[in-house]
Amino acid sequence: MARILIVEDTPDFRLMMRDILQTAGHEIVEAENGNAAIRKMESGSFDLLVTDVLMPESDGIELINTVAHQGGNLPILAVSGGGRNLPAAVSLALTEAAGAHRTLFKPFRAAELLAVVDELLSAGKGKN
Repeated sequence: MARILIVEDTPDFRLMMRDILQTAGHEIVEAENGNAAIRKMESGSFDLLVTDVLMPESDGIELINTVAHQGGNLPILAVSGGGRNLPAAVSLALTEAAGAHRTLFKPFRAAELLAVVDELLSAGKGKN
């Protein structure tokens, strides 16, 4: 079991990811944007960060930059369906440049999410 922070501004999509990952046995903490995620990270450690890219207040790219500059080995999965006239492929490429370890295009199947989460968790990265 891993402790995973899900950062997603769309409540239904956040709930869907939470249900998939909880069913797989993981402990889930949720945040609706990058600012809320930083506050949650300051009060606890996580094994994995799953973040949307385009969100209000503080987006996924800002969040990934912040986490990457803090050091440590927190694995990061960025997810995006595009938006703001920015194709998903472009927004996900930006997250990889910022420090995301893997990306997924929305919508994705539960099996795809679980496979990437398992891959990142088994990479042996430590808690942050």
